[in-house]
Amino acid sequence: MKITAISVLAKRMSTPHPTLVEIETDEGITGIGATAAPPYIIAPLIEEGIHSMRSYLLGEDPTDINRLWKTLFETWQARNFGRGGEGGLAVNAMSAIDIALWDIAGKARQVPLYKMLGDAIQSKLMVYASAGAYLDKEFSEGTYKHKPVDELVRESKQYVEQGFKAIKFGWGNFYLAEDLETLTAIREAIGPDIHLMLDSAWMGYLEEGYTLKDAIKIAKTLEQFDIYFLEEALNPYDVNGFKTLTEETAIKIATGESLTTLRDFLTFIDNRACDIIQPDVQQIGISTFVEVARRAEDAGILCIPHCPWSAIAVAGHLQILSTLSNGTMIEYPAYSSFVDEGARLPMLQIMHNKIIDYPLIYDDGYLRLPDKSGLGLGNFIPDGIAELEALCS
Repeated sequence: MKITAISVLAKRMSTPHPTLVEIETDEGITGIGATAAPPYIIAPLIEEGIHSMRSYLLGEDPTDINRLWKTLFETWQARNFGRGGEGGLAVNAMSAIDIALWDIAGKARQVPLYKMLGDAIQSKLMVYASAGAYLDKEFSEGTYKHKPVDELVRESKQYVEQGFKAIKFGWGNFYLAEDLETLTAIREAIGPDIHLMLDSAWMGYLEEGYTLKDAIKIAKTLEQFDIYFLEEALNPYDVNGFKTLTEETAIKIATGESLTTLRDFLTFIDNRACDIIQPDVQQIGISTFVEVARRAEDAGILCIPHCPWSAIAVAGHLQILSTLSNGTMIEYPAYSSFVDEGARLPMLQIMHNKIIDYPLIYDDGYLRLPDKSGLGLGNFIPDGIAELEALCS
């Protein structure tokens, strides 16, 4: 079997969305992949010029995944970026290709991806509702003002009614008295048995004057709300800071969404610098994700991946984590959080339900493990891709 075509789909866009990649073979088997970086950045890396990634892959055996990853990582990057070019957008582009190659390999063997990884030990995985605490207009303008407390309480109750057993809010560095009152109201609304998580992200750790001591103080303050994990409380490359924070608080500390190489992840895993590692298959591909998750399992660190933005990402996480003991939850879109955000809600719905043949099945807070081959999603649907293009053009 040989690769005959590699294409980036839905490239006409004014609204950013994940890049979708399709790989075709001479045996009629097609693989699908995605990365979170937008098409206007990724398409040139994959498609354009005599030294594009496509030029290295056409005519190759798509099931020779390990060799092809090394070809792109070592040969293509060296030719185009020289030393110091590891990671970043180049690996994002490679990740979409890597996912599609795994999809092809599973389809060629007529087995789901999890069968290629040693078989599943979990038939379903919990998903958590990934929501934003910000007012939509202010968020788009970069001011990050929180929604009123009654709206956040209403949303939280909706997620519980929808069956979610865990909820995460993008929160930023909002920990004044009124913000703590909001957390009190949310916790009272959802009860003691629902996991509640907060994501500080760049709105928190990039705040002027913010230090490790601030992060420790915040984590200790949040302990009273039984926060299951605190995400991205520090700069994502601050290994020593994360290690100290992890040791200083009873709350689980999570990070990893910004990392793109195995070396980056191992600095956190080997130093026990977090309780939860958060790789993203759309950032690093299936090949690296599997290695990260297995190394974390060996170290006794939970793997709760980042990214709810496409069915491709969620399916990859579901397939991989079903084979591991440290995969306890998967990030999933909280649709109720985006009802007033213009294109974002319909884009999520298209990305999860309309661009692929077989959407994943949500059932009372869990996703069932699909039994179809490869990622379990089938192929891209042209009408769904056209709807995405129309929405984002």
